[in-house]
Amino acid sequence: MTFRVHADQAQRVQLLLELGHPTYAMTRKTGGIWEVTTKPLLPGFHYYAFSVDSFESNDPGSRVFFAARKEVSGLEVPAPESEFFALRNVPHGTVRIEWYFSELTGQLRRIYVYTPPGYDQSQSRYPVLYLQQGFGEDEAGWSDQGHENFILDNLIAEHQAKPMIIVNENGMTGVHYEIPTPQPGLKSTPPPTQQVARFFTDEKYSLFDGIVSTELIPFIDANFRTIPDREHRALAGLSMGGAQAIRIGLHHLDEFAYIGAFSPAVSLTNVTKDYGGVLADETKVNQQLRLLWLGIGTDDFLFDPVEHTHETLERAGIAHVWVKSEGSHVWTVWRKYLADFAPRLFQ
Repeated sequence: MTFRVHADQAQRVQLLLELGHPTYAMTRKTGGIWEVTTKPLLPGFHYYAFSVDSFESNDPGSRVFFAARKEVSGLEVPAPESEFFALRNVPHGTVRIEWYFSELTGQLRRIYVYTPPGYDQSQSRYPVLYLQQGFGEDEAGWSDQGHENFILDNLIAEHQAKPMIIVNENGMTGVHYEIPTPQPGLKSTPPPTQQVARFFTDEKYSLFDGIVSTELIPFIDANFRTIPDREHRALAGLSMGGAQAIRIGLHHLDEFAYIGAFSPAVSLTNVTKDYGGVLADETKVNQQLRLLWLGIGTDDFLFDPVEHTHETLERAGIAHVWVKSEGSHVWTVWRKYLADFAPRLFQ
């Protein structure tokens, strides 16, 4: 793939690709244009930026997306396998932006809410999937980068998934983790795997837990036509959001019957100690959970602790769906996980 940027006064320009990719030195062309052709990029979504004389800049010619706690340029490499999240000629749902006041934070909070095709024309009530983004992203992630609406529209049109409402909140609230800064000029590498996995496993997410259980769910049930019981409520997320789904979901089995963890930042080692020991009673957990879904890509930097989590659950007798796929820690993988997870809900 070829990248070009106009920087006629620059002395040095580099292309910065997402985590795990090399940095490319760009070549000056005529008219102040700098250019580089990379190795072929895998199909899917990719973040990138330019470094102009050591000043990091987004691409003024492309869209930006919120990631790594800032706006970042992004692009999509299309492929035939992208059809499941493509905009197709099927009935479409609606992505709404709503605001509500949180007593716990003393602030107005923005949420994204997907309502399925036909919601506004019917009086039907719907189950709800609360779907969380990863660390450094926000509540727009599953709509902007994840294409959750098109995935569900297509699944519903093909009668593969039940019509449902999806709610996206900002799970960064109250989380204080600092990613180690890579040294200048070196290939970006993931932070220490076990350190990441244990931090997000041990984190209680107390503030966000309170927001979800005491403010968000009541707001959604009061303002949308939901089926307001645990049998029609699911909690899932990617990376940090997957860790939150497990922690908050297990803490509120009276509220959620379905939990999904997509490439979660977790390292379950002891069912009698982790998550307050709730997993030690496998009979009770298996009776309460209609679905516990766990997936990870084989090239993901979190693969080892997540696979070990699966093995720990298996030894403990905790029923769960285990998906080991190709891919790394990227939206390309998480879109596929949503497409696998959603049809299993509310059946």
